[in-house]
Amino acid sequence: MIEIRKILHLPVDKLKTAGIILSKAFSQDPIFSYLIPDTKHRLKTLNLYFQHVIKYGLRYGEVYSSPNLEGISIWLPPKNSSHTRWKAIKTGALVLPLKVKWKYLTLQNKLYKFTDNLHKKFVPYPHWYLSLIGVGPIHQGKGFGQQLLSTTINRIDLEYKPIYLETNKEKNIEIFKRFGFRILQKVIVPGTEIFHWSLLRNPSK
Repeated sequence: MIEIRKILHLPVDKLKTAGIILSKAFSQDPIFSYLIPDTKHRLKTLNLYFQHVIKYGLRYGEVYSSPNLEGISIWLPPKNSSHTRWKAIKTGALVLPLKVKWKYLTLQNKLYKFTDNLHKKFVPYPHWYLSLIGVGPIHQGKGFGQQLLSTTINRIDLEYKPIYLETNKEKNIEIFKRFGFRILQKVIVPGTEIFHWSLLRNPSK
C-alpha cells in the first residue's frame, strides 16, 4: 500500500520540487491550456502558481503527499473552505504579479470568480473542499491518486462532513464517482468551450 503522509512544512527545495511535479501534472489541463497557451510559459507559470497554492494549503488547510511527492492533495476544512484575497496575500500572492504575466493573472481571476460563485451556491454550509489533487505524469495509473483520495476521505467521514470538488476533465469524473461523488452541475466556462463539473460527496453513514 502507498503511504500517504500529512505535510506540515516544506523546505524551499521541496516546495520547488512539488511545484514542478504539479505543473507537469496539470500542463495539459483544459483550463490552464486556455489561460496560458504557450507551453513553455505555462510550465514556468504553473510552477510558481502551485507553490503558492501549496503554501496556502499548509497555512489554511491540510496537505498530503506520497513519500517522494509523486502525488499531492490539498484539502480546505469547513472553516476555511473558500479562498479569500486576504489569506492569499498572507501566503505571498502579492509576489506573483512580479513573476507572472499580468494577463494570465487577470484571466485566472475571472475564472476564479466564476468557480467561487458556483462553490458558494452549491455548498453554503460547512464542508471540506478538495482544492487540488495531482500526480506526476510518470506516476499516473499507479494508485497514487486513489490512495490520496481514500486516505483523507475515510478520515473526513468520521467528521460526517460533505466534500466538494471541481474538475474540467471528463476522464476524472468516473474516478470521483467511484469514491461516492455525484455531479451537481456541468456547465461551460463563460467565454470558452471548456466544461466545468461541480461534484459533491455526502458522508458515508
